[in-house]
Amino acid sequence: MGNDTEHNHKSWDEKKAELHVILLCSVVLILAAIIVAGNSLVIASVISNRRLQSKTSAFITSLAVCDLIIGLVLMPLIVVSNTLGPAVQNGLDYCHVTISVAIMLMFNSVANLGAVTFDRFLAVVVPLRYKSIMTKRVIVPIIAFVWIFSTVFGFIPFMGWRTVVKPKPGSGLFCQVPLNLAPGYIITVCVVGFLPSIFVLVAYLKIFQTAYLHEVRIAAAINSVLRNQTELKLNMIKEMKAAKMVALVLGAFIISWAPLYIIMIVDIAMKNAVNSYIYAGGVIFATLNSALNPVIYASMNSEFRDTFRALIQCQNVNANRIAPGPS
Repeated sequence: MGNDTEHNHKSWDEKKAELHVILLCSVVLILAAIIVAGNSLVIASVISNRRLQSKTSAFITSLAVCDLIIGLVLMPLIVVSNTLGPAVQNGLDYCHVTISVAIMLMFNSVANLGAVTFDRFLAVVVPLRYKSIMTKRVIVPIIAFVWIFSTVFGFIPFMGWRTVVKPKPGSGLFCQVPLNLAPGYIITVCVVGFLPSIFVLVAYLKIFQTAYLHEVRIAAAINSVLRNQTELKLNMIKEMKAAKMVALVLGAFIISWAPLYIIMIVDIAMKNAVNSYIYAGGVIFATLNSALNPVIYASMNSEFRDTFRALIQCQNVNANRIAPGPS
């Protein structure tokens, strides 16, 4: 009788765990579809619309490719590692790949945001030197460095810096970050991910401060140079619109990823006391950022918005449009 009760109790726990995994995977797959659709639109817009092919758009496209990989690769890996992983002999390998890809893409997003912030910083703070500094010879190596650095850093655990502990039955999800990474590496992830955010925030303080000073100087311009000052003001307005859009993307990134950073730090401090489903929730909330970016582009940039609409309606995005000059 006692054994039957214990067996029924275990069966109920197993069924409840399976239900949690099914719900988690369903949310992940729905979010993945939204991420893929939105970021495919961003990439297609930049490729098809000549007016969107600017220097800043190169970094935005790199970020969109990163977000697209999150939807196409990372999200399915999360599902596979937690459903197929427990049933196969090398299931932990799926988990290790999933975690490394997640870290790689997280740092890719941070680095891309740092790159586009650097671009906006030069455009607003030193506008007269911007075109001479941000050439193709500079942009391509920056983007290449972003991808190489994030890939190497994400897959460092495969070089030996990790601690692998197989999850106990009934302890939560099969693929758990704390059980597959060394505590020192997790701390390094938090530090390396946090430092660029400080740089970006300081850069934006300087950007908006400079923009305000430019506005004051333009307002005080004498009539003899009013025309030139008006052109400068229009250019500054254009650059600031782009800067505000990137600032909103940055804000969305910080809000989306901050809970996961906090969870990682708390889990290290409490020695793996955070529930695996809470950890997974932090990861999913972080990936929500990849779905938000296309919405931000459309809401803050009429050119993106119109191009999205044209692509969805299968219209010619360059109809009645004039290609921009070099930028």
